Order: sequence, then structure tokens, then C-alpha cells
Amino acid sequence: MNVDDYFASLERSLIQNPLVGRLEETFICLASDDHNGLVRGRVFFWDDSFLDLYEVVSTELGYPIRVSYAYSYLREGRRIFRYDNAPHHPEIITYPHHKHIGPQDRLAPADQPSLSQVMAEVAAWLEQ
Repeated sequence: MNVDDYFASLERSLIQNPLVGRLEETFICLASDDHNGLVRGRVFFWDDSFLDLYEVVSTELGYPIRVSYAYSYLREGRRIFRYDNAPHHPEIITYPHHKHIGPQDRLAPADQPSLSQVMAEVAAWLEQ
């Protein structure tokens, strides 16, 4: 798998997801070579809440590895949650992976989520 295949698969899965209203016009997939690149964009849901996503990906081993990532879900202008692996919270047991919860930005340990896990968490919020 090359990075363009990964990007196409990611975009296709988002477009086909029934929760997704639309992707922001500036949804960007940039490959630096056949196996490395980044994707950044905003995914809007039916209630106008949105998910900002950012991934730096390598497919050099034949499958995608997210070198760095951030997924932020916002609703009514307030952050509900954010997963990322920025190395700035070494006190967290799952370092560098962690989760920011709510507008108070409470930190919690978290394993690296898949995009489908993040979308399932968004779905739970959309059902409330």
C-alpha cells in the first residue's frame, strides 16, 4: 500500500459514513513521497458539529502507521474531546498517547485510537 491508497481509502470511508454531512473544502492529503504524507481536514456531521483530523502517515512497511495524529471533536463551539500523541504529557501512563476531555481540557490516559473508534465516540455524542 502506498500513501495515496491510504488517503483514498480514508476519504472514501468518511464520505460513505452515514454520520458525515460533508468534508470541508480544504480537506488536504499531501504525499511527500510514495510512502509518507499527511492528511488534514474537517468532517462535518448532521448537527453541524465537526471533527478536525490530522495524521502524519507512513506506509513504508506495507500498511499505514500513524506517526503523529490529532482528532478533535467540537460541538456548539466547545471541544468535547481530543486524542493526540504530542509528546508533552510524560506523566500520562499511555505517553505519548492521551485524551483531552471537555472544555476544561481534563487529561486522561488513552491508547492510540483508530479513526473508526473516534467515529464511534462521535456517534455516541450525536445520539445524545
